Amino acid sequence: MTMNQLTKDKKREFEGAKDPITFAVIYNRLLTINREMGITMVNTSISPIFAETHDFSCAICDWDCRIVSQVDGVPSHTASAMESVKAVVAYFGEDIHDGDVFVLNDPYMGGTHLQDVTIMKPVFFNGRMQFISINRAHHGDVGGMEAGSYCPNATELFHEGIRIPPVRIYQNNKPLQDVINMIRINTRMPDDIWVDMKAQVASCNVGEKRILEMMEKYGEEKTRETIEDIHLYAENRMRSEIAKLPDGVYYGHSTLDGDGLVDAPIDIKVKITIQGDEAFVDFEGSSDQVKGPSNSPKANTDTCVYVAFLTTVTTPDIPHNEGVYRPITITAPEGSVVNSNFPAPVAYCTLDTACAILEACWMALSEILPDRVPSGWSRWNGPAITGVDPRSENFYVMFGFNGFGGAGGARGMDGRHYIGDGIDLGGLIAPNIETNEVDYPHLTEFNEFTTDSCGAGEYRGGCGARYRIRFYEGAETDLIMFGDGRENAPYGLFGGKEGSLNMAYLNEGMEGEELLPSKGVSHVDGAGTFTSYPSGGGGWGDPHKRPAEIVAMDVKNGYVSQKSAEEVYGVVLGENFAVDEAKTKALRG
Repeated sequence: MTMNQLTKDKKREFEGAKDPITFAVIYNRLLTINREMGITMVNTSISPIFAETHDFSCAICDWDCRIVSQVDGVPSHTASAMESVKAVVAYFGEDIHDGDVFVLNDPYMGGTHLQDVTIMKPVFFNGRMQFISINRAHHGDVGGMEAGSYCPNATELFHEGIRIPPVRIYQNNKPLQDVINMIRINTRMPDDIWVDMKAQVASCNVGEKRILEMMEKYGEEKTRETIEDIHLYAENRMRSEIAKLPDGVYYGHSTLDGDGLVDAPIDIKVKITIQGDEAFVDFEGSSDQVKGPSNSPKANTDTCVYVAFLTTVTTPDIPHNEGVYRPITITAPEGSVVNSNFPAPVAYCTLDTACAILEACWMALSEILPDRVPSGWSRWNGPAITGVDPRSENFYVMFGFNGFGGAGGARGMDGRHYIGDGIDLGGLIAPNIETNEVDYPHLTEFNEFTTDSCGAGEYRGGCGARYRIRFYEGAETDLIMFGDGRENAPYGLFGGKEGSLNMAYLNEGMEGEELLPSKGVSHVDGAGTFTSYPSGGGGWGDPHKRPAEIVAMDVKNGYVSQKSAEEVYGVVLGENFAVDEAKTKALRG
């Protein structure tokens, strides 16, 4: 494409808006506000899960509770945040005022799992609520049977932590301390959760301030008119992309290993029907809701479907707002694992179950978008690590984010190494090793790519990173595993091979070595070790079509073993990783 064509396409980007220039300015201003909200959260929170890992999202809803902007955060929060806003507005009605701040985490009222606490601040201008500034963040502990609130033995939501319906926590911009203390006292780290909630409020305050500046400049009428244009523009973009797809019915299927309590696989089945410029997504045939925490509330399931469409059907520059969701109708049987009924436990829904829902949708879409749909990504490999730090006698909860897996390959590109699970799409950031060793009582022995973890293909998957930590002498540590992918590897597409399986060990290579379950609780006394082998991504396309020189470079870099190069890719290497052309041709023949 020529530069001249790019310029013409850019000029047509907001075609149809009443005022394309103001449209572009306000739309990009909202994105900038989102990002500044995220920077505020990073700079004011105290928990590494926010300040380093970035396990939170910032968003802005309009006066009708419609997401209008969300660019800073993890994709698993893409649409469900606006369901929390709808719950607050439905509950409080006219009793919402300037200076109020609300909180919610109930999975059956627009939340996802209990650890994701949503803070919402209405923004008033000219005496009317115009927007809602939102910050959703995954807190280290919200109570429940196990520290970290991932509770493998939970059989109902009440086992997983404190359940917060729509609640006002600030009035006239002042905290309602009695309400806040009620939340704090139900967690194991009351000071941490309150400081981090204040960081969420600060993030929303920044959103409010910048939105008011924008409205002062453009006025209420122009701003609201432009917001409607933004929704309509996104809707039209999505409709035009769906309309390019052939009408028909397409099926996808993925499997979870189990819920950790009942030894049976969990099926996610999806049927995607394309009719003109609309898509109908139906989960009929998926497993019934399960005993353990692998259930997904409807808001979480919807988000996974939207992520599938945003990553394949359209392009990344489309606005992430309510308009983009309008052409997609989602149905899921009540009482199923993808639309569970209260009080089913849901702690795993944003990780393992979300990945499986996304994968099923990708598999269905791969029938009509083979050049856009990736192969399978890694699933989570746990754990939450908890105990008392012998250096300070303080209780802590740490999540094993340094054990990230790899992404699936796609046409034209290899999967990214060490990027994490599919539903988060690289939105989570691996913490700094040295900082982790300061914050928590352990030492890192290695954190490096795992050879041959990546699925082979014309475009191979990304490698997972094997990761080992050693705990301090005198420490007593609990490992709470809440992963998946022990039995179902990341899938390959169009002749590509599967990625590796998730594996994790306690005291690997030592007396008392134990292969850890994907879901369960284990105890470590003293200087034991935890070792994680996260899966690599699946491959895309026939491995024999991968250029031999690139396979040789993969071997040199340690991504692929020389044995796999020969047996899987059909590439024979000599000294200094040189390709033996004759033997390779014969082997691939």
